[in-house]
Amino acid sequence: MNIGVVTRALGCGLFSIVAVACGGSDADAPKTNCGTTQAPTPLEVTDVSPAIGASVTNSGIVQTFTVVGQLLQFPLNLALTTAHTAGQPTPTPTKWTVSVNGDDTVYTSEPISWASAPAHVELDSLNKLETADHCVFALPKQMFKYDVAAP
Repeated sequence: MNIGVVTRALGCGLFSIVAVACGGSDADAPKTNCGTTQAPTPLEVTDVSPAIGASVTNSGIVQTFTVVGQLLQFPLNLALTTAHTAGQPTPTPTKWTVSVNGDDTVYTSEPISWASAPAHVELDSLNKLETADHCVFALPKQMFKYDVAAP
């Protein structure tokens, strides 16, 4: 899958992934854990790598995270924050794979490096996912926050 990475000019990028429906097939049945645009259901994310606060060598960095208890593929919008100093990644766009592990969805980037090192990487999620049955989900705002050192 090709996933676009955020440009500073736009402040965000769009990862091209298809949304999968949540909830039941009965449109009249009440939906549990089905947020709205104003109050999206927060998604639990674990196994973020590099870990928040980590320091890694700026070569072959693989970014990963797991969405717990949801089998969702979604348009992931990540923004370079004002604290981000590492520039753009190589390759751009970064390719990501999505896999299923039990009831969880795992996102894994191809190995990347950043334009500048030493530097700070900080990527926030700006997305809200609305599924076909109008459930709305959101990732945590802060997705990646780590430092890169020169190789």
